[in-house]
Amino acid sequence: MSMFLGPIHYWLYNKIGNQEELTKQIADYAVKAGFINDHTFYTKTLPPLEEVIDEGNIHGWLQGCISDAENRYARLVTLILSRDEKQIETLESIVFAFGAEHAVPTGSNAQTAYKAFDDFFINGMPCDRVNVLTVNGPDNVSWQQTQDIHAPYWIENDCNTKPYYTLRKRIMDGMLAGTGLRLSSDDNELYTISRN
Repeated sequence: MSMFLGPIHYWLYNKIGNQEELTKQIADYAVKAGFINDHTFYTKTLPPLEEVIDEGNIHGWLQGCISDAENRYARLVTLILSRDEKQIETLESIVFAFGAEHAVPTGSNAQTAYKAFDDFFINGMPCDRVNVLTVNGPDNVSWQQTQDIHAPYWIENDCNTKPYYTLRKRIMDGMLAGTGLRLSSDDNELYTISRN
């Protein structure tokens, strides 16, 4: 089976795995806080890719995994916030710590940090070309998000994407902690990593 799989498929599957790990940490908190009884409805353990992927439909199968992971995450966060909007502050703390667990190495430049983000977060399929670099230097990287591929999952769960981008920004902040780099974003479409 591995003859059909290339590095890009493992790269994308690992990004889905990161999303699953994040969802599990939030689900664990939701159980402890009494928002849900157990996390099995919201979480999934990913087996090795070569054991489960549909050889005849690799692209479609991976897209299905992305949609499933994004939808369960949106459903969980929306449920928590529908019970108590102030929980966004607790969720921000959880995801910042999650980002710090996956920290960009100390001493990294802006280009290395951008690559770490690109390798970590789900941004649709590579052919979607969601992020377009506009500045690419060691002390300053800027990019534009050309489309909001996450919105449908949040709209489906009767929520806008504000919580998604708030939490994603805090994950990135956690990943950058200790690097001397900071992330700024004005409108969830334009992002810049720069030196503090």
